[in-house]
Amino acid sequence: MSFDSFIDSVWEFDDVFWNVPFALIIALGIYATIKFRGVQFTYLKEMCRVTFTLEKDAKGKITPLHVFCVSMGNRIGVGNIAGPITALIMGGPGAIFWMWIFATLGGATSFVETTVGQIFKSKDENGEYIGGPAHNVAKGLKSKKFGMLMAVLMIMVYIGGYVLSEISTISTSFTGAYEFEYNNLVIAFILCVFAFMVALGGFTRVAQASIIVVPAMAIGWVILTVAVILMNAGGIPDAIEAIFTCAFNVPAAVGGGVGSMLTIALRRGIWSNEAGEGTITNISSSADVSHPAKQGLSQSVGVLFDTIISTLSALVILSFFHGDYDAMMGLGIEDSMPLLEHVLSESLGGIAPTLVFFFMFLFAITCFMGDYVIGENNLKFITKDVRAKVGLVLLTVGVVFFAAYFGSDGLYAIMDVLLAICGIVNCIVMFKLGKYAYEAFTDYVKQKRAGIKEPVFHKSALSDPSGVTEWDD
Repeated sequence: MSFDSFIDSVWEFDDVFWNVPFALIIALGIYATIKFRGVQFTYLKEMCRVTFTLEKDAKGKITPLHVFCVSMGNRIGVGNIAGPITALIMGGPGAIFWMWIFATLGGATSFVETTVGQIFKSKDENGEYIGGPAHNVAKGLKSKKFGMLMAVLMIMVYIGGYVLSEISTISTSFTGAYEFEYNNLVIAFILCVFAFMVALGGFTRVAQASIIVVPAMAIGWVILTVAVILMNAGGIPDAIEAIFTCAFNVPAAVGGGVGSMLTIALRRGIWSNEAGEGTITNISSSADVSHPAKQGLSQSVGVLFDTIISTLSALVILSFFHGDYDAMMGLGIEDSMPLLEHVLSESLGGIAPTLVFFFMFLFAITCFMGDYVIGENNLKFITKDVRAKVGLVLLTVGVVFFAAYFGSDGLYAIMDVLLAICGIVNCIVMFKLGKYAYEAFTDYVKQKRAGIKEPVFHKSALSDPSGVTEWDD
């Protein structure tokens, strides 16, 4: 079987398999929105306050703002550019509308899973907080073996999924910008060296770098996309109309009809904002906060920021084509980066491919830094053997080389399957552990109503605090 045939087979399996996590993630989002009284809407002001307050903390402390920037480094990245564009290619303009709907539900989902992650976080050998699905399962469901399986899944998702897609996108944008013999080998070598350097760092260094790089790159991308959209301002009304019209009248060229468009929208949205996957808790659990709900609120607003960036990326394409899906597909371009480069080249000229590579490199690298650290933290959950870390480094470098050399949107299929598995397991776990998030949320609201500006959490607020180790009685 050829490589292309293998990828086609993975896509076919993925299209069917995603029906299961699709139903579970939507159900979890609806449940969380109702149970937590529309927290993603009613507590928006509080979300911004707890996230962007510049706290004066002890040196080395990981604050909510640090974690927000690291998590947004993972969210605002490849998924925010390639995600909505591949959604347009595969599902038509209406897929963007459904990405908005699913992101709205995802705000509540993110609050639940992040709050649970904070409740069941642990401390590593350096005294820094770590957590994520593996810790939630081991401590919340009291199953060490299941927790180890979750840790293995997280390593597969981040190293074999996210890294694969991020590095592939860097490679695709590089080879599109700089055409010369063996250009894929050159970028593969550069990225392998960088991957090895990241492996020598740690979460604190990544957090310190992200708090500078992430806001700058996000602002830069917003400026670029807004500028290009305004250059094609005449197409904005048509683009908006196409998003709403095609949400219920799917273009004939989209195979599978409405059902296919909905699953595509969710899959690309999940890649972008991670709500429902539980993966972002690998980062958010590291925050040193006074109450678990504070971090839940911070990550909920992160979904909103992520959706804004994704929408701008989609409008760059749609405004250029005046919302005409058939005209867009008539170019015969089936990969996201070449399509983006085409639109930017027509709008900005010859500098466009270089700009695409510059932003994709920054976005993907910030994602990659966080991804490796998450992979390493989950490995520590399984074993602290130094040889295991060496193996992870070699595996990561191997994945980086493979993805850079064979750069293609087709590699997203592997990530998609891993995300589907992750979504199924996480939703089941959250339905079991969601009560802890509700109890923490109730405690937070009670303290705020009592006039306490900065609520402080004690595990005695929980009905069953037996698995909680990092919060005082």
